[in-house]
Amino acid sequence: MDKETQDIIAVAEQLYMRYGIKSVSMDDVARELGISKKTLYKYVANKHELVERTMQCNGEKDMAVLERSAAESSDAIDEYLRNSRYFISEMRKISPSVFYDLKKYYPKIWDQQMVLHAEYFVEDLSRNIERGIREGLYRDDINPKVIARIYAQTVMAIADSSIFPAQKLSIDRIIHQHALYHLNGIVSEAGRERLHDHLNQKEL
Repeated sequence: MDKETQDIIAVAEQLYMRYGIKSVSMDDVARELGISKKTLYKYVANKHELVERTMQCNGEKDMAVLERSAAESSDAIDEYLRNSRYFISEMRKISPSVFYDLKKYYPKIWDQQMVLHAEYFVEDLSRNIERGIREGLYRDDINPKVIARIYAQTVMAIADSSIFPAQKLSIDRIIHQHALYHLNGIVSEAGRERLHDHLNQKEL
């Protein structure tokens, strides 16, 4: 991807996350970039393509963060907490209307991205659980793939405004509760002590 397209996608992502997708026009994106709409259309055919590429890049960024957490973390709990902190931080930047707009006006993109994310997260979380079991930090009586799939389904529920209306509780607070709920359900006794140590050093 050339630098111009990267810049366009980066600006579009900032605008979408701040104001929602529906309310941001191609004129808004061009104006923010300081270019004409005609120039913008040299790089993307229409808003649908821009939304799709923006969501794809956003997903790739998330996956890169998960891979880095796995490589840099001291143990499975540290890895999971790093990922949770990242997603909590990201959710604080996102307008509550983003998920609604994506589901209502771009359902194919929503479905595609949710499937890709879900499959990747299932595999990533399965690896994390297997790692935690090897390290003696997670219970050894759980099935990593089963727990990972249950986890993925509950994450999808978090994005459902009919279950968690944005005005009731912010999504970052829901993710915070979800992360603690998950960890406390799978840690061993040694893992519970390690979890407390990690949280004492840096809160979720």
